[in-house]
Amino acid sequence: MLLMSRVGAVHSLYRYPVKSMRGEEVAELHVGFAGIYGDRMVAIRSSTAIKGFPYLTARDQRSLLQFQPRFRHPERAAMPPNLAEAESLGPGLTVAPADPGDLELYVEAHSGETFGIDDPALLQLLSSELKDDPKLSMVRSDRALTDCRPISLFSVQTAFALGAELEMDVDPRSSAEKSHSSVQRRRSSPYCRILQ
Repeated sequence: MLLMSRVGAVHSLYRYPVKSMRGEEVAELHVGFAGIYGDRMVAIRSSTAIKGFPYLTARDQRSLLQFQPRFRHPERAAMPPNLAEAESLGPGLTVAPADPGDLELYVEAHSGETFGIDDPALLQLLSSELKDDPKLSMVRSDRALTDCRPISLFSVQTAFALGAELEMDVDPRSSAEKSHSSVQRRRSSPYCRILQ
């Protein structure tokens, strides 16, 4: 029997449906081969970005962090639709993506206006805030459009240490009074669920 020791507790969970826009706090996540289900499934391609990384990010336009994407049907975007079937077939299978309508997004802009993710007016607003007048387009993927790795862990202690170094408060994104979370993995399944 393999003995494990606790190394920490999950403080909060966030998923970012649109790359470089504000994330949403969730109570649980599905983690599979393709990363976190519903995470960074949309990115904004920019004609002025480098070819190896063609996306507009908050490094280029900080106001992206003030845009809040939300799933129109959050209950359908929580878990893959065929999760139970995929788990019953054995390890190593990638779950099927949901129908596009189940993962439909809308975005609330910093102005308070709301746009469908495919609304050309959203791209016009984003483009108007850039100086190089780039051509922008939306890219959608069933797998996370990540820079490097599909999952990032950021400790609360890191947030507090960063705040101390910068001599300012750094919001660890959630209050310390919240209940602790855990990562659970069924022995017969290659998938894991993260619960809060």
